Amino acid sequence: MSNQDTMVVETGKVTQTTDGQNVADYLRRNPNFFEDKPTLLSDLRVPHATGSAVSLVERQVTVLRDTNTSLREQLDALVQVARDNDNLNTLLHNLTLRLIDGDSLVDLLALIETRLQRDFSADLVAVRLLLRPENTALGSIPECAFDADSFSGLFQRLLSVGKPYCGTLKAEQLEALFGDQASEVGSSAVLPLSRRNGGGQGELGLIAIGSFDRERFHTGVNTTFLSRMSELLATNLQRHLQIND
Repeated sequence: MSNQDTMVVETGKVTQTTDGQNVADYLRRNPNFFEDKPTLLSDLRVPHATGSAVSLVERQVTVLRDTNTSLREQLDALVQVARDNDNLNTLLHNLTLRLIDGDSLVDLLALIETRLQRDFSADLVAVRLLLRPENTALGSIPECAFDADSFSGLFQRLLSVGKPYCGTLKAEQLEALFGDQASEVGSSAVLPLSRRNGGGQGELGLIAIGSFDRERFHTGVNTTFLSRMSELLATNLQRHLQIND
C-alpha cells in the first residue's frame, strides 16, 4: 500500500480514499498554478454544469483538447518519418561501403541481391543487364544471358522514363524478371540503370524488387530514395560493362 492511499475498515467493508482532497486544497491555495502550464490544463477534464446545454467555455476547451491531440499525432508521425529516413540513409551508406569492396561483376551482383533482401526487405531481386560484361567469360551469367532486344521492348516505356517505377507489372514482365515465382509477386519496384555522365535512360539495364505484398509498392510511393539507390548501383555496375562511347 502506498503512502498516498489509506485503507479504512468499517463493518467488514474496505473503503479506499486518495489524496484528492490534498490536491484540491493545494489548488485553492495556489489559484495561479495553471497560468504557466497551458498544456496541462488542456489535458484536464473539468465538468461545467449548465444544464442540458454545453457552455462556450466547455466547447472551447474541447476544441483545444482535440487540436492538441491532433498536433501530437502529427508530430509523432513526423518523428517516425524522420526515424525511417535516417534508418534508410544508414542502410544506403552501409551498402555504398560494401559496393566499394566489390572486385568483380559477380561479386557486385551477389552483394546487391543479398543486401536488398536482408537490409531492405526485398522478397525477390532481379538484375537484368543490357550491356555485355567487360570480362567476356561472364557472358553466360543469368543477369546477361537473355534476349536483350526482346527484354528492352518489354520494358521500353519504363526504361525510357529513366525513373523508378512502383506498382504492378504485366504478367509477361513478371515472368521475364522472376520466372517461376512471378505469380507470387503482388507489387514491384523497377529501377532503371542509367549511365553516369551521358548515355540513354536505362541503357545499362534494370533492377527489379518484387514483393509478395500487394500494398508494398504502389504509384503513391515516394521514389526519391529509390532514385538514389539506382544511381549508386548503376555507377558501380557500369565499371564492369562494355560501354561504347
